[in-house]
Amino acid sequence: MMRSRVWLVGLLAGLAGLLGACGSGAEAGDSGSEPADQTTREKTSSAAEAPGEGDAAQDVKITSCEQTGYVPRVGLEVTNSTAELYRYAVTVKISNSKGESTEAYFVEGRLRPGQTATETVPGSNPVPGEVSCEVSEAKRLPPQ
Repeated sequence: MMRSRVWLVGLLAGLAGLLGACGSGAEAGDSGSEPADQTTREKTSSAAEAPGEGDAAQDVKITSCEQTGYVPRVGLEVTNSTAELYRYAVTVKISNSKGESTEAYFVEGRLRPGQTATETVPGSNPVPGEVSCEVSEAKRLPPQ
């Protein structure tokens, strides 16, 4: 149980660091690319605000939801349905019939328009019995 909490704290700290870097100017290792002009930055910024949080959930498909030997896991397929490059942050609630639940977190750094990312993500804590999964939050974030 303690190991799960330490893992969750580490995951949340990493997620906070990733989300906190939204305002940084350049991406690591991006020294050879041409700089974006002000119009491109404004377009990306306004496009990020336009879809809203609710629309990003339409880009997320749960492909599996299963119990394992220790923690449940969820299979996800995330497709960028927009015309812009975005980062995605998705939270999935995994629960059983007794109301016990955990969350699974998916973060994809760069999804091009039409690109799909697939991933199987473990829940943060054990949840006994049969489980069901639902997207509780999905966000599109501008690329770094």
